[in-house]
Amino acid sequence: MKTVNTKRAAAWAAALLALAAYTGVMYWLHWQQLCAADGFSSDLPFHLQEALYEPVYTALYLFITPLYALGGKAGVALLVTAFQLAALAAFAWGLRGAAPGLSLPVRLLVSLVVNLAQAVWIPRGGYWYLGTVSGTVYHNTTYIALAPFAMLAMLCFYRAWRGMHGKLDARAWLVYTLFLTASTAFKANFVFAFAPALLLLLIADLVRTRGKNLCNEVILGCSVLPSIALCLLESLVLFTGEGNGVQLIFSVDPVNFENGVISWGFFNEATRRGLIRSFLFAGAAALLLGRLAWASFRYRFSALTFAVAMAEALLLVESGERVGHANFWWGAFICYWLFFLESVCALLRGWQAWRQNRAALLGGRLAVCTAALAWHIVSGVCFLVLLLQGNSYNIPIATWKLWF
Repeated sequence: MKTVNTKRAAAWAAALLALAAYTGVMYWLHWQQLCAADGFSSDLPFHLQEALYEPVYTALYLFITPLYALGGKAGVALLVTAFQLAALAAFAWGLRGAAPGLSLPVRLLVSLVVNLAQAVWIPRGGYWYLGTVSGTVYHNTTYIALAPFAMLAMLCFYRAWRGMHGKLDARAWLVYTLFLTASTAFKANFVFAFAPALLLLLIADLVRTRGKNLCNEVILGCSVLPSIALCLLESLVLFTGEGNGVQLIFSVDPVNFENGVISWGFFNEATRRGLIRSFLFAGAAALLLGRLAWASFRYRFSALTFAVAMAEALLLVESGERVGHANFWWGAFICYWLFFLESVCALLRGWQAWRQNRAALLGGRLAVCTAALAWHIVSGVCFLVLLLQGNSYNIPIATWKLWF
């Protein structure tokens, strides 16, 4: 008993020390970003100015304004850091289903480490950030605020879905709907992908049950209505300029590609490389882990949601003065983060299965996936070091050195 208590205390000590160090690093990074005169260092100074002087279109600005009045940029940096810590905690909660044997401090440590991951580094692979897809973002305030609420919304949706074919749990439905609405209040990109994915899921369930579950399907579908209402309100603030709206990327004036206004998707060589670099671990898990991944409803639905988000990012673009903003990619980022969680969960389930039978083939597949994840993490640490040195997030890989 004494040994167990000692191990538990050591785990908590390690977790708290790691989280304290992470908090200090994130606070210093965001303080630097807020004080930078270079607009390419991050979006934080721009969002701060919007919160202070422009019409409010995100709930985050309702927090920034009073905190800036109380503590200036230091208060805003602390707020952004708090959202990042909340995202780590939500990710750790998501790991519980795959690894119930892991204690909370261990899951927090795993969450911290794997959330350092970025697109893998390869020589002359394009840019560290531009063109890649990653769940962890350091430079956009509204995305950082969205992340914990989107994760909690998805996890609570999984819980609500358990009662889909019996008596729907009203409390679980309400909690999930509240988190979904809150995530939309901070940034609407998650619901843009989640709502179509949910619609596809409900249609498939309607066909499979031959309409016998229609009542629950309607109730679950109504969960997105408050978020849709919020999207309409936000659009009244964001799309006020002449010609502002949404269009297919194929209908965009070619000049926007030639002059670099649109520099993402399949139309840019560096971006094509970035997309390949982004999915090394997730792709390996999908191909090599088999039923350990695909047998899970959570994994399948997160993959569907991510597929919808990527389709929107690749095919849709804003029009008018916002044509170069690439805001649909935030949906791909947040949905990839949710899919990344389920990929990590599949890897943990795999190692638990391997410990029971020590199958060589399974061990080899798990080793490949783990090596890919480690490559993402090491690359992410290098990228974070560059940001802490005061560099912009849009750094060409070929022209920067890390340590001097």
